[in-house]
Amino acid sequence: MYLQAAGQATHSDIPWEITVPLGIIGALLSIPAWVVFIRGVVHIVNTIRLGQPALPRTNNPGARLANLIKEFLGHTKMAKKPGVAIAHWFVMIGFILGSLVWFEAYIQTFNPEGGWPIISDWAIYHFVDEILGLGTVLGITALIIIRQRIGDKEKKARFYGSNAGAAYFVEAVVLLEGLGMVLVKAGKIATFAKYDGGHVATDFFTMQLAKILPESPLLVSVFALVKLLSGMVWLFIVGQNIKWGVAWHRFMAFFNIFLKRNSDGRNALGEAKPLTSGGRKLTMENADPEEDTIGAGKIEDFTWKGWMDFTSCTECGRCQEQCPAWNTAKPLSPKLLITNLRDHAIDSAPYLQATRANADRGQGMFTQHEGGDTALLDDPAMEAHADLPLLQLVGAGEMGVIDPDVLWSCTNCGACVEQCPVDIEHIDHIVDMRRYQVLVESEFPTELGGLFKNMETKGNPWGQNNNKRSEWIEKAKADGIEVPVFGEDVENFDDTEYLFWVGCAGVYDDNAVKTTRAVAELLYTAGVKFAVLGEGEGCTGDSARRAGNEFLFQMMAEQNIEILDNTFEGVPPKQRKIVVTCAHCFNALRNEYPEMGGNYDVVHHTQLLNKLIREGRLEPVAAPQSGRQVTYHDPCFLGRHNKVFEAPRELIQASGADLHEMPRNRNTGFCCGAGGARMWMEENIGERINLNRTDEALATGAEAIAIGCPFCKTMMTDGVNNRQADIEDKKDRTQVLDISQMFRESILVDGKLPAPKSPEFLAPPERGWVDEEKLAREEAERKAEEEAKKKAEAEKKRKAEEAAKKKAEKEQAAAAGGAAAGAATGAASAPKAPSAPGAPAAPSAPGAPKAPAAPSAPGAPAAGKAPAAPGAPSAPKAPSAPGAPGAPKAPGAPAAPGAPAAGKAPAAPGAPSAPKAPAAPGAPKAPGAPAAPGAPAAGKAPAASGAPKAPSAPGAPAAPGAPKAPGAPAAPAAPKAPAAPKAEETPKDDAAAPVAEAPKDGGPIKLSSTAPGAPGAPGAPGAPVAAPAAAAPAAPKAEPSDSSAEEEAAKAPEAPAAPSAPKAPAAPKAEEAPKDDAAATQSEQPAAEAPKNGGPIKLGAMTPGAPGAPSAPSAPAAAAPAAPASEPAEAERPAEAEQVQQAEPTEDTSDAEAPESAESIESEAPAEEAPSQEESSQETPASPAATTDGGAIKLSQIVPGAPGAPGAPGK
Repeated sequence: MYLQAAGQATHSDIPWEITVPLGIIGALLSIPAWVVFIRGVVHIVNTIRLGQPALPRTNNPGARLANLIKEFLGHTKMAKKPGVAIAHWFVMIGFILGSLVWFEAYIQTFNPEGGWPIISDWAIYHFVDEILGLGTVLGITALIIIRQRIGDKEKKARFYGSNAGAAYFVEAVVLLEGLGMVLVKAGKIATFAKYDGGHVATDFFTMQLAKILPESPLLVSVFALVKLLSGMVWLFIVGQNIKWGVAWHRFMAFFNIFLKRNSDGRNALGEAKPLTSGGRKLTMENADPEEDTIGAGKIEDFTWKGWMDFTSCTECGRCQEQCPAWNTAKPLSPKLLITNLRDHAIDSAPYLQATRANADRGQGMFTQHEGGDTALLDDPAMEAHADLPLLQLVGAGEMGVIDPDVLWSCTNCGACVEQCPVDIEHIDHIVDMRRYQVLVESEFPTELGGLFKNMETKGNPWGQNNNKRSEWIEKAKADGIEVPVFGEDVENFDDTEYLFWVGCAGVYDDNAVKTTRAVAELLYTAGVKFAVLGEGEGCTGDSARRAGNEFLFQMMAEQNIEILDNTFEGVPPKQRKIVVTCAHCFNALRNEYPEMGGNYDVVHHTQLLNKLIREGRLEPVAAPQSGRQVTYHDPCFLGRHNKVFEAPRELIQASGADLHEMPRNRNTGFCCGAGGARMWMEENIGERINLNRTDEALATGAEAIAIGCPFCKTMMTDGVNNRQADIEDKKDRTQVLDISQMFRESILVDGKLPAPKSPEFLAPPERGWVDEEKLAREEAERKAEEEAKKKAEAEKKRKAEEAAKKKAEKEQAAAAGGAAAGAATGAASAPKAPSAPGAPAAPSAPGAPKAPAAPSAPGAPAAGKAPAAPGAPSAPKAPSAPGAPGAPKAPGAPAAPGAPAAGKAPAAPGAPSAPKAPAAPGAPKAPGAPAAPGAPAAGKAPAASGAPKAPSAPGAPAAPGAPKAPGAPAAPAAPKAPAAPKAEETPKDDAAAPVAEAPKDGGPIKLSSTAPGAPGAPGAPGAPVAAPAAAAPAAPKAEPSDSSAEEEAAKAPEAPAAPSAPKAPAAPKAEEAPKDDAAATQSEQPAAEAPKNGGPIKLGAMTPGAPGAPSAPSAPAAAAPAAPASEPAEAERPAEAEQVQQAEPTEDTSDAEAPESAESIESEAPAEEAPSQEESSQETPASPAATTDGGAIKLSQIVPGAPGAPGAPGK
């Protein structure tokens, strides 16, 4: 039954048996919808959290909240399109407040008469319900119509590329929601008597609609169920499609607006986002390429705010509609850039989450299993794609998310940021991607390579010399215009108010030099106290930063800040006034330098000139500009980035010109195409941006185009010349002038500048200011340096004390080891025969008898240590025997080089050497035989072929005998030393012996580390020297002795040489060496390399395990007596020492101890005249066993356990 005016139903008329099941159905169906939606919310939150930490975004929360309310309720970003703004406002408010009405459907499905307790009966609630319902229906209908009219097929349409399906789905659900709100209210008025037909003030529309609806409680429940379920369908679908920004922006926009970069509500324009990593700013000083994220090279390199930007995009296309690149057929669309990054981020999120989860468990994204590399992901679809190549963030073709042409088409004009209703920061993301391409990948347009080089080497993009910055100044002064140069005409800023920052274009671009000259003349005429830096000025680095070369920008900015701070010394920051003509310099000095510590009061020249007009210091007169049709192009970095719109226009009007605005002006002004470092790049794709803007300017019919930036002037001049190329006379073409040039013409009197006003300050100056913060900072730095210096000194002292303590502990350990070795059993004592003066003796092995040495002629050189017999442990050392002092050398014989001490030799092939052992104490030394008088000092001599061979240990070749030296009695050959029994296996982990140091500048040969237990057998004069005694058995491993202990072990008592020496007794079999000791020698060593250039023979790395071959006598130096035994010996420097294989020492044979041992041995040797290299090379024949070209055998290694090779006496 239909009612005429108002319903008559009551609570009792409700069909509960139907409405209750409807309510249950609605509640049950809403559960999965809420689950899916909440899961989508969690997904988005976790996805955003994958971004890098960002700089603080919650500072000044009060201002942020106020800005959010202003943008939300005022729709300030949407207001640029008023019709759309009004429709969207109702839809937005309907969504926010209508949610309250929507949730009421849970009640109304069960009880069609019901509603929220208390408030549902309020008149204001009825009014809000009426407005929201009606506004939502009308608003969304208008938006649907607008979308249809604009379309998404044409490339220039702002909806081109947007997800139309998602948009229409969202709009349809919103329409259903609005209709549900209206129909439920109208149905209740038509059904229930309590509403009394509605009230005109609160139900003005629904009460009319109620007249055509039946009285039906069930119908009200059905309307409520439709309202409820339509919303649930929206939640269910949207929760599964987090890429649908057109839906999710309803939630994300609030957070994105609140967390925008600038807490004061300014757009993310002006300064570029600082380069950050891990939430901290990166500079050249603190950046670590191994640890820090430089720019954005991967999707996870963006900050969490970047990820929030991606998920907040509404796909409205306002940015795309205003973008100069997109409007000139370039591939860059700010909208598509963000949506592509969003899609890539969401697709990558599961992989990144798995990677981080595995990293927390110590694994990577993939872990090694028995079956190979397996993706640690649960999603089968993701596992199926795990082997596909990864997309590059910036790359050409299908393998790149963002094409390089897209990235480098951006002019940084800021139109996208200005238009975005949810405050997405497009430029920040573009600059970050450029930073990675430049600083990490070195992938950028080729033209930028020249730009960077010019800025680095010449300090300006033009690559011109700095002295050209003075040319315009000299010309101005020649014309009577005073242009004070700081540092030349002005020494300090006490009597100066403005610094005129000319910029690079203002001196290197001929067209821009006219602007510079015009501004200087106007400042001079107005009596402004200004100065310029001249050649002290440098590029601000704007182009470098916008191109992604952040560190080059920082370098140039730091240089400029240092110069400016010195210039403004004593001037408070608010009075550090700089006037500039370049919009890019203006933006850099004003917005970007403060983050690096450069705080200045920067004004554009149009602003200062306007001020001078208002104060009467510049007075326009009737001029050719009167009535002239002029249009003005807003430079992006002056207008949109810094909101300087009025001053240039006021100055144009003050000049008497008639301003005709272009359709795209002020905040919607179109770029000239030079920003974002595009000034230095060729434009090869689509239409040239400057031509598009020139066409718009020429379409106004203006006679001149006014400009406020030298970059814009260059681009617009080029555009005019291109479009009016058919006009031969350039004077007849449309002029492109800076506003200062136009205004200068308006003040001319009879074609000349008026008389300048007396210079004076425009504002009372403050000088003598002291930067307390700088002083405090410098004081803190000074204290930090002092503290660091103290810590370094303390650390150095601690290390020195630790080193001394270690040395003392080693000395104690060496002494303890020597005492322990003396108690070793099985050591047969043998008398220790004296050796030639200065022959270093190696410490003897425990238990091994010391072999007596054969008598040596006076002056015989020290015998080195010879390698051990195969498998035999080290033999004990022999004491030194003094040479006869004052024995003259044979007359007429050329000087021969002294015989070098034999070095340690490695063990024979296949025979492991015993580990190093300390000298065995208690072995009695054999008394030395009397020295043979009159024997000259022995030098190096070749082995004599006719002398009897000395017996050698197994595996070692016998050394050939040496001929007797004339004029000296030959001593009988030393008896053969019995062979030592075979040593047990040497542990493999012992270190090899260190190499003996090569002698320098004719100095004595140094033995780096002597082998314990190796006896030094002295050579007999004029006869071949007997083979050394076999190696003594090695003692158990003991701590190594330090240099002082080795010196004591190396010293031997001096005794006169004996005509013969007894044989050294055989050494007993060595006990098994401990397995954890390192091998003293390598199992195999190459033969000694042949010397070059005829140099003296050097004792090199001998065959492992073989006894050292005795050195043959050499011719003595003429008329040179031997030095006393107390003086240190001086051996010749080996000629062209050949490098031999070196065994690696262990901790037991440290490098620090070896030189000390060598020095102590060296100090024991008597001095000997070192023959020259020429003499040795000419008169010393080669040893057939060791050399091929007469060179000296090197002392490279001294192997523990090798007996010393006896030295041969001189003639």
